Amino acid sequence: MASVRRVAPVLLLLVTIPLFAADPAKAKPKKGESSSRPPRELHLVADHWTAWFPPDPATYPPNAKTYTIKAGDTLSGIAQQQYGNAYLWPQLWEANTWITDAHWIYPGDVLLVTGETSAAAVSTQTTPTTTAGGTAATTGTTAGGRTLTGGEAMTRPAGPGVQQPGITAVEIPREHPPIPLGAEADVYCFGYIGDPNEPMPNTIASFEDPEVRSEPSEYMGPQTGGSNGDLIFVNGGTATGLTAGETYMAIEPGDLIVHPRTGQVIGQHYNYQGQVRILCAEETRSRAMIVQNCREIHRGARLKPMPQLPIPIARIPDPPGFCDAPTGRSAGYIIDSQDWDLALAEGNLVQVNLGHDDQIQPGDFLTVYRDSDIPGQPRQVLGEIGILTTQSHTATGKIVAVRRAMQIGDSVEAR
Repeated sequence: MASVRRVAPVLLLLVTIPLFAADPAKAKPKKGESSSRPPRELHLVADHWTAWFPPDPATYPPNAKTYTIKAGDTLSGIAQQQYGNAYLWPQLWEANTWITDAHWIYPGDVLLVTGETSAAAVSTQTTPTTTAGGTAATTGTTAGGRTLTGGEAMTRPAGPGVQQPGITAVEIPREHPPIPLGAEADVYCFGYIGDPNEPMPNTIASFEDPEVRSEPSEYMGPQTGGSNGDLIFVNGGTATGLTAGETYMAIEPGDLIVHPRTGQVIGQHYNYQGQVRILCAEETRSRAMIVQNCREIHRGARLKPMPQLPIPIARIPDPPGFCDAPTGRSAGYIIDSQDWDLALAEGNLVQVNLGHDDQIQPGDFLTVYRDSDIPGQPRQVLGEIGILTTQSHTATGKIVAVRRAMQIGDSVEAR
């Protein structure tokens, strides 16, 4: 199985602020929720203020690479500077677990910089070598009009009384570099499969200016849809858990998802429509603004605490070879997809009926296969799915490698 070390999840929109607060009243965010406001429990460490408890840099391993945070830095910005890829910020976070909320980092704290970079492995670099005749030869060049690859060696035999130089081609290791398995929209604009009766008491009641957002609906008549920047009124307030200044996901229920083989109801698909920030909250009602939308957000959309969904970083494995046996690990099915049911290809988002209770975690890979119609013939391997997020017994993944088109109902097994 190819996977990555798990770290506590966090939003991708990272913010750095050199904050100095005197009121230590606010607690840390609950697990599974994000904080759009900085911690207030600051203390002095050496010559700077911080909310965290960083280790003494002198305790880092000898010759360890470090980085001192500066005003204006973000983890994604530091990852871009150190690794050449902003999406590799989770590698910084997992190396510095004393940062308990990656929204907030503080100037003066010292990061331990470890992990692999996203730079592609060397593939065709040339390296000078010295031949038997003392002249410089180059690996990976041609001999007899043919490129030497794959570690083969060719030496021109010396004829009688003739000094012939030898040319040797060496194999250059080719590895799949670790890459982000998806994009922010993949984890924050698709959704999840949950309990059809999941309690979500806070809903969008109306819009400040509903007439400009009226749109027809085939099933519900005219609907009001909002987008980024629209002001809204919310049914729900402090009594139902809403907090002024916090950001929530706007969620609308979708179709019931059934098992493709048995027809049994697995759960309901909940669509992530966008994000809403509470501007002011009373006991039973609130006012808010849409701050991000994936699609139109309608009256009646439910609000849910913002989930923390990091984008996994991993190496995409090659699909199993023609003669490779099944792994025998957790097996399930593709049960839903975004937009398409048939001819699923690389880049499509899908959902499977395996989750973290089945030992499947973000960053894991599932092999997709289809049983042969010919009795006794081995299965047909279709490709690979990289897991982005998980629920108890379901997960969202992205198709990252394809040998043949997939469809809902195809089988999957853990690598």
